Amino acid sequence: MPNSRQKIFNYLLEHESATVEELSKVFRVTPADIRHHLSILVQQGSLKIIGQKAPPAKGRPTQIFSASQRADRTNLDHLSDALLSTLMGTSRSGELIRSIADWMSSDFKTEHANPTRRLYSTIHSLNRMNYQAHWEAHVENPRIILGHCPYRAILDQHPELCQVDASLLENLLNTPVRQVEKLVTNTKGLPRCVFLVDRSA
Repeated sequence: MPNSRQKIFNYLLEHESATVEELSKVFRVTPADIRHHLSILVQQGSLKIIGQKAPPAKGRPTQIFSASQRADRTNLDHLSDALLSTLMGTSRSGELIRSIADWMSSDFKTEHANPTRRLYSTIHSLNRMNYQAHWEAHVENPRIILGHCPYRAILDQHPELCQVDASLLENLLNTPVRQVEKLVTNTKGLPRCVFLVDRSA
């Protein structure tokens, strides 16, 4: 891997995610040069696109890049399945779901009072957890779209994990949400989950 691409890859390993503009400032090269290197790294499987960041003004959303987690195969899916099967079979499953969501959101909670700023902060937090999330304005209320389900491998056995996502969103947004789509295929043929934010609460 050429030196410039190695530096970009190492930076993303250390900082988890970044946009073209952020990398351009860090390495003091043009955005076009950064895009060239990122394109090659994505094709090689070293990097992946984990989400989008809304532009500060009019324009296209900015893609967010992260290092691919291509570690050796593990038994984590099987272990997670076993743990959830054991714990969710108890009368305290609702309490457990809330506890999991509390733990997941503890590092990301924001104090923004402005609802729109809180939405942007929530999307940033979700993308650090590999949800490939973005939000859209809607005739009812804002909608949060999750382009990637981190639990897809065990979701069929544990649909209650959708409740974990809902509780996580409610913690981050400090307002109720309602799931309106579950792994519905979008126009690009990719599955997504959609949650409606209830701002009337």
